[in-house]
Amino acid sequence: MSFVDECKESAGPVWERWIQHPWIEDFFAGQLPDDQFRYWLIQDLPYLGQNITEMIYPKVPDHNPFVELSHEYARRAETSRVELETLDEAGPFARTRWAARPMRDAIINFWIRTAHEGDFGDLCAALFVCYSFADTFGTRYRSDRPAELPDLQRAWVEQWVDPYFERLHHSVRDGLNEAGEHADDDKKEQMRWLFLRGTQLQIGTFDAACKLSDPWPGEGEEIGVAADGPWMRNPEG
Repeated sequence: MSFVDECKESAGPVWERWIQHPWIEDFFAGQLPDDQFRYWLIQDLPYLGQNITEMIYPKVPDHNPFVELSHEYARRAETSRVELETLDEAGPFARTRWAARPMRDAIINFWIRTAHEGDFGDLCAALFVCYSFADTFGTRYRSDRPAELPDLQRAWVEQWVDPYFERLHHSVRDGLNEAGEHADDDKKEQMRWLFLRGTQLQIGTFDAACKLSDPWPGEGEEIGVAADGPWMRNPEG
């Protein structure tokens, strides 16, 4: 069994909850409401500055293409990702890190902390679920071939059958497997926890999209998909 498979097995029902999440099931059934889709898509934007992984670059093994692929990811994030099409409706504030609602902010900070404190194997464990969309969505899209997807949803999922995103997924998968092969029991346990937490936080971002709500404590009425401050609201609220 590969170490990635060990991590999935260790996560147990949490991993199953992820791959069978209601948002995903509704998506492939062609029944995902547009507002739930756009909520998740817009909340996927605040971390696209792609500064998160840069601090791990010196720790990446020379034979792993992660650094080169990450540079390409940063370029695409700013120029061609389908998510960018939602910015006109959300406004330029959605590009900033301050636009993140609690679950998105939590996963951003989880990745930053892991990159700062850990090694490449740790980051691969923490990022795995996010960087597995070429498998989670891409492989299933090829298999299911849903016929009734709205144009924006189809354009988004077709990103994940791009060979580039498959290579990025493989670099993280291979990095985690390699780290597991050389780790002692304590290190393996640490990476399994990081894998679990990353998966749980990703589930939380989709749960928020299903509810169309993820308010900051004390915020009062949540009036938009992107977090804001009271001074940003007009007198009518």
